[in-house]
Amino acid sequence: MVLGISLLLVSKISLANSVDTLVKKASQNNSIAKSSQQKIDKLSDQSRQLFSNYQLESKRIEDLNIYNLQLKKQIYAQNVKIIELSQSLKDITLIERQISPLLLRMIQGLEQFIDLDLPFLLEERRERIQFLRSAMERADVSSAEKFRQVLEAFNIENEYGSTIESYKGSVILGEKSQEVDFLRVGRVALLFQTLDGKRQGVWNQKQQQWEELDDRYRRDIRIGLKMAKKQTAPNLIKIPVPTPTSTEAKS
Repeated sequence: MVLGISLLLVSKISLANSVDTLVKKASQNNSIAKSSQQKIDKLSDQSRQLFSNYQLESKRIEDLNIYNLQLKKQIYAQNVKIIELSQSLKDITLIERQISPLLLRMIQGLEQFIDLDLPFLLEERRERIQFLRSAMERADVSSAEKFRQVLEAFNIENEYGSTIESYKGSVILGEKSQEVDFLRVGRVALLFQTLDGKRQGVWNQKQQQWEELDDRYRRDIRIGLKMAKKQTAPNLIKIPVPTPTSTEAKS
């Protein structure tokens, strides 16, 4: 009986030990499973993050490729523009080489024209020629501006042919210098009248000298001076016009 009880106690103790061992192993397995799941979850999070980073980098690479393509197009267009500008600069240089001699010839021609024209406002007109020559020597004045100045001088000279003008000056009458009012009627006639209105004259282009006129022109010249000064309404006046010689008439 005692032996039976002892065996029963031993069996119970062994069973209890086995259960404890199983519980411990189960607990260890749970810990291992939990740790493994945590690792799996961590790896899953890392995978999702890596995939998200991959998508982001892929988008950046795509954007960079688009930007690079656009940049290549811009660089190509700029290179084409540079080539065009280089050619334009060559053309401009060629034009400037051609235009400078042309402008100098135009200035020289204008100067000769003034020397052969009626001698009105000579100082002003010659100063204009000198200004043009000085401008031609200046590197800080563009060819376009030089061309504009020359054309402006030509336009001024051209306007003289269709306008009437008066200005003060002096002429030599006998051996004395007389203050006079000059009257320019286009390029048809250049006349003068002394300030007291007693003497008048006309420029003889053929003889290159002044000729005094008699009193029959006094009133017309006085009216012409008032017209030029806009002191009276335009009207017909009688002025002496040199008669061309037979040779000039034939030409």
